Amino acid sequence: MSNYWEDRFTRIQARLTNKNTKQIEKQLRKYYGKSMERVISDFESTYDKLLAAQEDGKEPTPADLYKLDKYWKMQGQLRQEMKKLGDKQAGVMSRIFEIQFFDIYYSIALEGKEAFNTISKDGALQLINSIWCADGKTYSQRVWDNVDLLIETLNEGLLECVITGKKTTDLKKMLQERFGVSYSRADNIVRTEMSHIQNSAAKQRYEDYGIKEMEVWADKDERLCEICGKLHKKRYPIGAQVPVPVHPRCRCQVLPVVE
Repeated sequence: MSNYWEDRFTRIQARLTNKNTKQIEKQLRKYYGKSMERVISDFESTYDKLLAAQEDGKEPTPADLYKLDKYWKMQGQLRQEMKKLGDKQAGVMSRIFEIQFFDIYYSIALEGKEAFNTISKDGALQLINSIWCADGKTYSQRVWDNVDLLIETLNEGLLECVITGKKTTDLKKMLQERFGVSYSRADNIVRTEMSHIQNSAAKQRYEDYGIKEMEVWADKDERLCEICGKLHKKRYPIGAQVPVPVHPRCRCQVLPVVE
């Protein structure tokens, strides 16, 4: 493949992927920010009530926490809030992932070649929602796993503060940190799935053009990666399963072999 094709396809695909990724990230920051504000407010008021209910000089225990009606009400509100957070994440990802697929698919035009087929919306959605990673999960399942983990770590943080006698301000800081970790995991899901969709759309487009071979192309900085560097310029038949993305936030692309 000439440098012209390499530069053209990598530039176009990277630009579209970055644009669509930023759209999702903008919404995720908004969703996480609002959920964090509401959840931390509930946790703080519950913790303050626990501290106020203790006799002078007596340290609260988890058993004291579980006796509070407010604690169980807070748990119900937490579940509701986290369900909203998960639903919103899955919703915006579903919408932008479809846009990403067709943005990449229709951005690819091979001079002097005619496409034999064009993929349908149903066909695109099947590729987007397919299980492609070794963990055997869809992106939606990863989103909900992350939400469940956030619930678990938030409650662990509350118990840790009760056991160690932390102040309410310490609790708030801890909860903010745990929301930050969860957001980072969500961002990893987005960036990795966007890479998968980018390559799925490109591969499908090459196949529809009748291209027989494709090759992996790693960015210059990713060629320093032990895994990506070994895959750089490696060729595969168009119908083969190409192992990209090979790690979270991988930016390797598949390019057509056009002689």
